[in-house]
Amino acid sequence: MKTLKRLIAILLVSTMSLGIFTACGNSEEESAFADVTTDVAEYTYASETTTEVEEVTEAEEETVVLSIYNDTAIVEAYKSGDPSSLSGDDLLIYQAAVDAIDVFYTDGMSDYEIVLATHDYVTTHVTYDMAEFNLIGSASADSSTPFGALIFGEAICMGYTTTFQLFMDMLGVESIIVSGSSDGEAHAWNMVCVDDNWYHVDCTWDDYVPDYEGRIPIHTYFMVTDEVIGLEHIWDKESTPVADSEDYVYFFTHGLYAETKEELKTILQASASEGELLAEVAVPVDSDWSAPYTTTMTVYAYWRMDFDSYSVIIYYFEEQYLD
Repeated sequence: MKTLKRLIAILLVSTMSLGIFTACGNSEEESAFADVTTDVAEYTYASETTTEVEEVTEAEEETVVLSIYNDTAIVEAYKSGDPSSLSGDDLLIYQAAVDAIDVFYTDGMSDYEIVLATHDYVTTHVTYDMAEFNLIGSASADSSTPFGALIFGEAICMGYTTTFQLFMDMLGVESIIVSGSSDGEAHAWNMVCVDDNWYHVDCTWDDYVPDYEGRIPIHTYFMVTDEVIGLEHIWDKESTPVADSEDYVYFFTHGLYAETKEELKTILQASASEGELLAEVAVPVDSDWSAPYTTTMTVYAYWRMDFDSYSVIIYYFEEQYLD
């Protein structure tokens, strides 16, 4: 059955005009892409570069080197504008990636805007493969590659990471993959260089479960420093660039840092008035404010993460107040 699905997908792709995947703002391309993803829904991508990773204990606290998907052929095809050398799985990934880029990228974007748009696309179009936590069996090998993320819409950390890396390589933003551990298990994430400074980006940790359609992206681990990511991530710092700049911390650059409780209320009311079910905000790390309340906004829960110089809080709103 899986072999049949693979053949169907390849035949469909082979008969489509590549213009479908390269034309910007074309609703037909989304329809065509949906057809491809449906027809390969049961196909497992067999990547020679993907291997299972053994669990890492916190006691070991050692750097884990994860097997990484090689995107060289796809990136070269994208930059040359000639995918004729690609076939099978690589062609499917290429065309899905081009289709995605047409959705979130526009000419003239700055490197920061590219990183932000890519992060938000990945975290809102991919969901974590919960089979990773099964007592019997494990996540598909697809979930460690862009195939799982872009075709099936499911991934584990290496799938998120290699997909983000693929987009960075295709769009020309300097980026690397970091292999390490978190919560005592093997983990991977990215680092990007923007305006001569390096930052950590962890799409996996910004894509909590369960997902739901229309959920806004979260940026707790977007463009953060060594100090922030290092609270719960372990890696060989000698093998990576130093990330110590807060120039592009999302909350500081997007007006989402509240220094007073009144500023906090203003930010939350703005999100609620747009019909959002949650809002993200940063506050001083030593703040101890209760959740604000008005007649048009009720917070029923929140999640807080304390870093060195600021805390990130995700607030959840009562839906009946969002009319």
